[in-house]
Amino acid sequence: MTSVLFIHGTGVRAPDYAAALRTVRAGLGRIRPDVAVAECDWGSALGSYLRAEGASIPGYRPQKTDTTPRRAPDDEERARWALLYAEPDAELTLFALSGPSGPAEAPGVFVPGAVPAGQRLWKQVSGLAEAPAVREAWEAAGLAGQLDDVLRELRSSSVFRSACNALDDGRGGPGRGLPRLTGRSLVARALARLPEGPGAVPVAERDAAVDAVTDELGGDERGLAEVVGRSLGAFARLAERAGGSRLVVSRRGTISEHSLGFSGDILSYLVRGEAVRAYVADLAGTLPAPVVLLGHSLGGVIGFDLLASHPSLTPHVTQLITVGSQAPLLYELDALPSRPYGTGLPAHFPAWLNVYDPRDLLSFLGSPIFGSRVRDVEVDNGQPVSAAHGAYWANPRLYEVLAQALPG
Repeated sequence: MTSVLFIHGTGVRAPDYAAALRTVRAGLGRIRPDVAVAECDWGSALGSYLRAEGASIPGYRPQKTDTTPRRAPDDEERARWALLYAEPDAELTLFALSGPSGPAEAPGVFVPGAVPAGQRLWKQVSGLAEAPAVREAWEAAGLAGQLDDVLRELRSSSVFRSACNALDDGRGGPGRGLPRLTGRSLVARALARLPEGPGAVPVAERDAAVDAVTDELGGDERGLAEVVGRSLGAFARLAERAGGSRLVVSRRGTISEHSLGFSGDILSYLVRGEAVRAYVADLAGTLPAPVVLLGHSLGGVIGFDLLASHPSLTPHVTQLITVGSQAPLLYELDALPSRPYGTGLPAHFPAWLNVYDPRDLLSFLGSPIFGSRVRDVEVDNGQPVSAAHGAYWANPRLYEVLAQALPG
């Protein structure tokens, strides 16, 4: 049986790593049940942390870890979700503020006892948790545990109330797609709560969760070109507001909490990486051969350095697979601990498969740097740039690539 040692990337600790490990085991198990995926949680054992509790950061306040499981063209769809990941209410806000786009609509005929569409939709949201199709779709996406909370949050939102009012007072006709905007807002809220990031849910399951809510609320036209245009037209303004200097300063503690988990592990590894490599080598040595090192992000750098600097491992470890890795860039920058630039791959280095997504700005090509001994494989995680790096394990195509590449 082939053994795969799953080496995580930067900023990952025990709860999140356990979730990723389950995902990788399930994804590979569906296609290659003969492969055993072994644990390598080096971050919990040797990762960086603020040893003085953030005393060096102005305005820092330690954040409690939230353990709560939190057809336009492709580029347009990704841009839309990038907007929603940053601000789940963005499209609802634009809907509520928009005026009629064409000639004034004739007022509807008053029907005694009839409930206006916006009020009806607002009330329907309360029943979504009991709708079988919604519950099933959200369970398939791994978001069922979030549903009750995000529904309460949405119903208490003044933005959603304003959007429903806009539907009733003539600013949003039935073709404007408020049910779908509501579904996207709910799903975006749930994705924002996931500790492993919004890219952890496959795009197909994410969209199915939106579709289920949309259908339960009455359906809409799927194109929504007008609404999408308004949403994306505001993206630059929202991004500018989110990056404004006063806001960044006021939120520096929160920003540091998120960014240090990423950069801290990199800096710590580049300075004191031998302990991490020894930890991984010990684990790899206990596994039945053949062993494959599967490294995500910095985990790929660790795997590369380990195999480049420990020739004795190669008969036991027969392959390196890097996913979203910076090893080629660090080599080109002459910043790898194990190989100075220009030395190439050592003769004993095993087969190397490097998987990347062009929208993942932290993934790089190996073959232009190291030659034909590296095989680069492109995948599309279906996510915007902001979420692509963490979305590999939710991409079914990745497991097809792994299944074909693994020995066995």
